[in-house]
Amino acid sequence: MKQSIIMYKNLLKKKNSKNIRKDYNSGFTLVEMMVAVALFSIVMVVSVGSLLSMINANKKSQSLQLVMSNLDFAVEDITRTMRVGTNYHCGSGDISEPKDCNGGSSYVAFEPTGGDPDSANDQVVYRLNGTQIEKSTSGGVSNSFIAITAPEITIESLSFFVQGSGPASDGDKNQPRVLIVLSGYAGKDEKTKSNFNIQTMVSQRILDF
Repeated sequence: MKQSIIMYKNLLKKKNSKNIRKDYNSGFTLVEMMVAVALFSIVMVVSVGSLLSMINANKKSQSLQLVMSNLDFAVEDITRTMRVGTNYHCGSGDISEPKDCNGGSSYVAFEPTGGDPDSANDQVVYRLNGTQIEKSTSGGVSNSFIAITAPEITIESLSFFVQGSGPASDGDKNQPRVLIVLSGYAGKDEKTKSNFNIQTMVSQRILDF
């Protein structure tokens, strides 16, 4: 009986020693830890890069949305006001007198609906001043211009091409019309910069017979 107990104890010791060795062998080696850390670092770098790309894309999207909303307002204001106006004048000279400019100008004036054709002080004037489009409803007198484009938008070029502005009584049988061409960009740095080019035609609503 005593011998059986001794044999049983020896078996338990062997079993426990095997379990201990098994537990020792189940851990991570230094090489495995280094590989795991390296893989984790690579995943984090890729994830951060993707996140930064998404942030830049979002900034550019917001910049483009700003461009569209603000430019839509500015162009809509010009075309809607000009369409119901008369006596289109482009370039230099008396702005109360209609004048064509096939070569284009960054300055256009016209008589608004309900205005006095004999007065130059009520002319609506649009112009490019620096990098912004400005508007005057007082004939372009000093301090009467207000910017209609946001500071975040840079207008690089603006041209008005006026044709058919002369009265029919002078032999001009063409309906007065204005071609508007503008270009620029929104955003202050290359990552968020969004370029745009816009071209639209405005025809006088009142028929010129």
